[in-house]
Amino acid sequence: MTAEAIIVGGKTVKKKLMLAILGGFLFLGALLGTFGLTGVAYAVPLSGVGEFTVSFDKMVGSGFHLYGGIAEGGSNEQNPVAVNEIDDATITNLKITKEFPLLNLKAVIEAGEPVEITGLVQKATLINGDASFESLTMQEHYVGDIKNPLEAAAKEFTQDAGTITITNGDLKTLYLFQQTVSLPGMKVYFEHIK
Repeated sequence: MTAEAIIVGGKTVKKKLMLAILGGFLFLGALLGTFGLTGVAYAVPLSGVGEFTVSFDKMVGSGFHLYGGIAEGGSNEQNPVAVNEIDDATITNLKITKEFPLLNLKAVIEAGEPVEITGLVQKATLINGDASFESLTMQEHYVGDIKNPLEAAAKEFTQDAGTITITNGDLKTLYLFQQTVSLPGMKVYFEHIK
């Protein structure tokens, strides 16, 4: 009885394989840089990855400031954004998603338990949710000396509040920074874009 070696061949699309490997390493590097090995991030911004979505059931924050700004995005250098800063926040059922259309994948980060954040800064192109404020102040500012119309529009209006509560929150954001963040019950996974 003799044994024959049979080689069954397949075809690997090298471009898709390299994009998948590169995307995976970039995302893994961003995760390790942002959350570290302990699940807590210290003063690390998440930007330059294009627009991503932040959603949650409820966020309660103190020391809220909202003003206009300009941020770079995946396709534009100057995107008008709502910059919101919150000194301390607690978020329930946090979910952050980022789509990679070329790979037909979506990266998802979830935290099953309440997330504690200090020094939160977001630059959002869209903010949806049911919001309530305590000690709310709105102001308009003189911007006649500013030549760039986008910059002038961004700095003309500010809003401050002692506390903010948002339920059913959904934000499209280009930039996310946390001085510290704790993500108990963190889960990271990929799924196909539908």
